[in-house]
Amino acid sequence: YHSFKTDKVAMIDHHNLIDMFWKWYGEEMLFRKYCPVNWKWVIPPMSSSTNRAYLGLNKAQDYTLKPAYLFGTSPFQLETIYFGRRDTSRAMKKLVHCVFLAILFKRCIARMRKRKQPVLIIYASVTGNAAKYASDLGAILRSSFNVSFFDSCGVNATSDSEVLPLMISAKLLLFVISTQGNGELPSLSHLFFSFLFEKNGGILSGKQCAVLGFGCSSYPIFCGAASRLSKQLAVYDAEEVIPRGQCDSVKGEAPTFYDWTTKLVAKMASMPSASPLVLGLLDSMKESTASSLVRTHNILDSVKVEVFTKELVENAAAQSYMTTRRGSMGSMSRRSSMDASTHTTESEISASLNMRIMKIIMSSSMHTSNKKFFEGRVKSREDLISSVVSEGEREAIARKTSLVKIDLQTCGNPPYQPGDHIRIFPRNVNSLEELQRFVGHLSGNGETGDISLNDHIHVSFENEDVPKSELAVSLPLLSESLGHLIPLYYFFENQVALESPISMQTCLELSHLATSSKDQAVLKGVGNSKKEYDNMNSLCGMKWIILFKTFPSLSKQVTINFLMCNMKMNHPRSYSISSCKEIVGSELHIVVGRLLYSRGGSKMEAGVCSNFLTHVEPDDEIIFRLESAPRFHHPLDPSCPIIFICTGTGIAPIRGLLQKRSYFQSRGEKLGPAFLIFGSRCSAEGLFHDEIEEFQEQGVLMKVYMCYSREMGEKKEYTTGILRSKRVSKVLSPILAEPNTHIFICGSANMAEDCKNALREISPQDSFDAITDGGRLHCDVFGALSSRITQVKRNTSYTIGYLLEDELDDELDNSIDRHGGRENLSSSCIMLGSAGVSRGGDKHGDGDFN
Repeated sequence: YHSFKTDKVAMIDHHNLIDMFWKWYGEEMLFRKYCPVNWKWVIPPMSSSTNRAYLGLNKAQDYTLKPAYLFGTSPFQLETIYFGRRDTSRAMKKLVHCVFLAILFKRCIARMRKRKQPVLIIYASVTGNAAKYASDLGAILRSSFNVSFFDSCGVNATSDSEVLPLMISAKLLLFVISTQGNGELPSLSHLFFSFLFEKNGGILSGKQCAVLGFGCSSYPIFCGAASRLSKQLAVYDAEEVIPRGQCDSVKGEAPTFYDWTTKLVAKMASMPSASPLVLGLLDSMKESTASSLVRTHNILDSVKVEVFTKELVENAAAQSYMTTRRGSMGSMSRRSSMDASTHTTESEISASLNMRIMKIIMSSSMHTSNKKFFEGRVKSREDLISSVVSEGEREAIARKTSLVKIDLQTCGNPPYQPGDHIRIFPRNVNSLEELQRFVGHLSGNGETGDISLNDHIHVSFENEDVPKSELAVSLPLLSESLGHLIPLYYFFENQVALESPISMQTCLELSHLATSSKDQAVLKGVGNSKKEYDNMNSLCGMKWIILFKTFPSLSKQVTINFLMCNMKMNHPRSYSISSCKEIVGSELHIVVGRLLYSRGGSKMEAGVCSNFLTHVEPDDEIIFRLESAPRFHHPLDPSCPIIFICTGTGIAPIRGLLQKRSYFQSRGEKLGPAFLIFGSRCSAEGLFHDEIEEFQEQGVLMKVYMCYSREMGEKKEYTTGILRSKRVSKVLSPILAEPNTHIFICGSANMAEDCKNALREISPQDSFDAITDGGRLHCDVFGALSSRITQVKRNTSYTIGYLLEDELDDELDNSIDRHGGRENLSSSCIMLGSAGVSRGGDKHGDGDFN
């Protein structure tokens, strides 16, 4: 049962299955009046006569719907029967000529491709930052190399037929890797790299490789994922042609990226087998700016956006439904031809447009059915912490920490385990009036005129030179919208990151659209100067939602095509699950703290997803995905001793694990000793104190140690200090010596490292190292704060600048209960970089805070 549940597999017997079919068959006969079925295929093989379908279906209609492909004579005999013998000599001559030209063309293409060496870019990214740089790298190299992309975090990452031929044929392998947590590879890429190194490591022998890592120097282990990958490549005798690149989200990633890329091209140009194309690329890189190299493909003209009014879509949807009821498209065509004498030219055009929309609707439904996400409903929201922060005449800002309960019955009740992660797709919290004003400023094409928020759009891309794999990396918003019929209201409320800042390159492009000389000058200045851009960003945020308010002359100059190619997509945010399914039933709990921050000045902003989740109401829809995190699951043996260490909202996954222990206890299983070290700012802000006391009374927890860093009239205490104290170390030291002890740590990256050092100090001999080597240390870490963005402190002024060292220590040890979004790739990791939120180094460069 456990293995089936873990792999999300279920079994059903024949009789239950035929009962379900019998019910569906009755509905079909009631509404459609017919239902073709083959009796001998659906009846159960054993005890079939005991089922009512045995006699109920014995007279069911068994026929073939036509038109259909049927077995018949050979096509040559059919041709002779229906068309007679034909003179094929001229056709054969043309066929020979075509084959000859095709062979010649194939040889020419092969010769051209031989001039370009194949390069495979393997990237690991979740938020999209590392993927964006992988796309930029491919755009630079494409003029001289045959570039292919492979997503190691994708669904088919371990498909032999997809990745192995690419790796074998590639002359150069480029790894673009983000960092998750504290020096780990992204969790979604573990399967691929295990598949690569454990099963197919031999193909790396002698292969030329290069590694570019993304991380944040605020973490104790900087770019640890790239470092580990380099070591693994060396083990399998792969050759790194240049030293590993390490892009820092705090100091800025772009300079390191272009410097590393230049070194890579220079190294490839210095090789004896270098083609003239590579030498020319090196010369152009020395002469050209980075931005001109990246933007080698102007794909804006290839984007086609069709706008349909709400009335047209509703009429077409109704006709599509009626067509389905009639069984085929042909019936409608026949009826249209019968009434052709009464149709005018205008009605024929309308019918053609309806047919076009109907095809789009059917195609969109096929695309949507392949999406692996769930649509749940909010059952309740409980505000655990709620206060107001204000200063002088500034607007009061509410700080919230909420427990959100999601009802899973509305989405099939998917399984999960405590410690897993839920990736939630946020919604913009802008009002309907704000969205209407924004859409009202957009320019429609010549056919549609003005655009309304009630309209629907269909996006297509007409450029075969740009592969879809690259489009998904470089322009995820455009890639996600292709082939769908999207309501504009849904598009701007859910898909587009309206609160993200406009990039410098986009400012330059907008300067060409502005009709006012003043707006043109400002946009050009902001686009060419990083200093001016930062000042403007601090002044007004440079958000898309206030684009037309800041630059009025852009009204009616910006098209949806332009937005598709330049705006960011609302990517999902990760949260640790804070419940056990066996205890809460068909619910899923998460703990969310609303993130407040300032880009400089007095204006305060709230994180996108945390602001959305702390304002949801019962029955609101939440779109999400579930992500398994087996490294943070409860041990299979409940009798193992466990030490839980957490701070602030880091209690969220620990709460789910404690509920799991309570479930084991209810089944009569023997529980091992469990200890909880919980740190928060003060006792008033400690989360789930009542539940923790109940767990202790039940015997789920043997001992609880609380520490507070901001308790009035009390000395500051931190988790590391508690661990090193005599009263705690005396209790935990023999527990650490047990051969089956597990340790769960959830908090900031720095706190986790300090706790590891403290545990190593109090553990007898090398018992802590044995726990680490045995995979019994489970960490779920947050990020650290960058000095470039100031987060709102409780009851303190809103200032921007570097935190003092002792203040930073306090912030890091207690950052969890202030981090609303909990942007962790492996668990719950947030990093505030110079331009946005980062997940363990995979920085989201659009300033879209959680």
